[in-house]
Amino acid sequence: MIHGLVLVDKAKNLTSHTVVDEIRKIFKIKKVGHFGALDPLAVGLLLIGLGNAAKFFNFYVGKRKHYSGRIKFGYATTTYDTEGEPLGEKKEIDLYAVDIPALLSRFTGAMMQTPPIYSAKKYKGKPLYKYARENKESEVEVKPASIEVYSLKGEIIDKETLWFEASTSSGTYVRSLAHDMGAVLGVGAHLEELKREEVGEFRLKDAFTLAEIARSVAAEELTRVVIPIEMLLPEFPRIIVNQGGRIAVLNGQPLLARDIMKVFPAGNAKVENFRLFDDEGKLLAIARKDEKAMRFKPTTVFTN
Repeated sequence: MIHGLVLVDKAKNLTSHTVVDEIRKIFKIKKVGHFGALDPLAVGLLLIGLGNAAKFFNFYVGKRKHYSGRIKFGYATTTYDTEGEPLGEKKEIDLYAVDIPALLSRFTGAMMQTPPIYSAKKYKGKPLYKYARENKESEVEVKPASIEVYSLKGEIIDKETLWFEASTSSGTYVRSLAHDMGAVLGVGAHLEELKREEVGEFRLKDAFTLAEIARSVAAEELTRVVIPIEMLLPEFPRIIVNQGGRIAVLNGQPLLARDIMKVFPAGNAKVENFRLFDDEGKLLAIARKDEKAMRFKPTTVFTN
C-alpha cells in the first residue's frame, strides 16, 4: 500500500472524479481521494491522497486557494461559465470605462456568497446540479455561505475581458464572483477560464500531469511524484512515542505523558493537533491534546 500525496496538474474537460479513477489505475490501489474538486473546465492543481493520506481530506480542504483566470463581461450564463447557456441578449460594455479597482475592492474581504445552481454543493443530500438538470430549481433553497476573498487583482485584456488573480478561502466559488461582478455592472458576466495555482503550501509548478505520473510509476520512480504521508501537515508538531504508546495509539486509546519520548518542536501551547510517530519514523495517528487530562487523544489512526 502506498500512503502519500500526489500533486496533479489537471487538464481541461476532466472531472476531478475522473482524475481520481485514473490515479487508482496508475497506482493500482483503491484507497484514493481528492482534497477539493475542480470544475471540468478548470485546470491546475488538484491534491490527491493515496492510502491513509486520503484521511487527510478535512485538514486540506479548508486551506487557502489561489486562482488565476479570465472573466468575460456582456452576458451571464446558466452555469456561470462558458459551459452554460446565455441568460439573455449580449450587452455592450467597455471595461476601460469601468473603475476596475473599485469593482475588485467590492469583492474583496469577508462576504456572503450564493453558490451556483450548477455545482456539487448538496441540498437534502443531493448535488445542486442534479436539480438543475432535472429543471427542479424551484424545489431548492440555495443559501448564501460565508466566504472570504483575501486578495483580488485584475487587468483588462480587452473591452469585454478581465484577467484576474484571487486568493480565497475554502468554499469560494470563483464562478459566482464572476457572475456577481457582471450583475453589479448590469451587463452580466461569466467565467471564461480558471486555473488553480495554489492550495495551502502546495504550488502548481510542482505538480505532474497524469501522463507524467504514469511514466514515473511505470519506471518505479514513486518518490518523484508521491509526497510521503510522514511529510504532510508539517504545521502539526511531531511526537515520538515508545512501544507502549504505539500499542495504545493503534488501539485508539489516549496517549499518556509517560509514553512520549520527544516532541518537535516543543513548547507551542496554542497547537491543537499533533502527529504521532513510532521510534522508526512511521506515522501512527493524528491526535488532539486534552489539557485537563494531560494526554493526547487520537482522532485519526493509521493501522497499516
